[in-house]
Amino acid sequence: MTHRSRRAYDHRIREQVVRSGNPDLFPELDIPRRTALSWIRRGVGDVVTVDQEDWQQAMCVRVASLERRVAMLTAVLRLVLALLRVSGFDLERARVPCAADKRRLLSAVERARRTMPLSAALRVLRLSAARYHAWVRADGACALDDRPSCPRSMVQRLTFSEVATIGDMVQSSEHCHMSIRSLALHAQRIGRVFAHPATWGKLIRARGWRRPRFRLYPAEAEGWTAHPRSE
Repeated sequence: MTHRSRRAYDHRIREQVVRSGNPDLFPELDIPRRTALSWIRRGVGDVVTVDQEDWQQAMCVRVASLERRVAMLTAVLRLVLALLRVSGFDLERARVPCAADKRRLLSAVERARRTMPLSAALRVLRLSAARYHAWVRADGACALDDRPSCPRSMVQRLTFSEVATIGDMVQSSEHCHMSIRSLALHAQRIGRVFAHPATWGKLIRARGWRRPRFRLYPAEAEGWTAHPRSE
């Protein structure tokens, strides 16, 4: 069943038709004759209008109010971002085991997507796209709750801080001259991470960490100069 759209006419056109008593006063507008006759029969009704100057003044007040609100929200956002940078908080290195907390974050992201891209919202939260989509899939399967286990419930399991330490050492230019095996033994000697070199290799491949390298290039005039290169 199709519905015809309702046509609207300016109140001044209706007033002219009523005052003239001629339903065919504006043939170029193609006003149905039955509609024009109903206008003439009912007469001129009350019309509420707004003066143009008053309307402009009201809009200026509205715009000024919105600008103040946007400025306040921008200031709050800058404070929150500065706090995140100073605190070093990163959802990539923090566990969120509670399903309610994850749903709260997902709801906040969905609300933010109405006004900003998903990538920007995730960048503000410091949440990777892979982890976000994993949460979305888990929410659909009602499996957002993590298993109630501590990272140390298994002796060989690394904590999040230990994984982060391995990543920092692998990608640091300070240790770029050391092999993965030497780096793993060095980390054990200084008491930072106790993990087998094979575990380091698995983490490097899984996380896609790239180590800085140095290659020697001949100088134009004298000796050899080391230039950094990342692989």
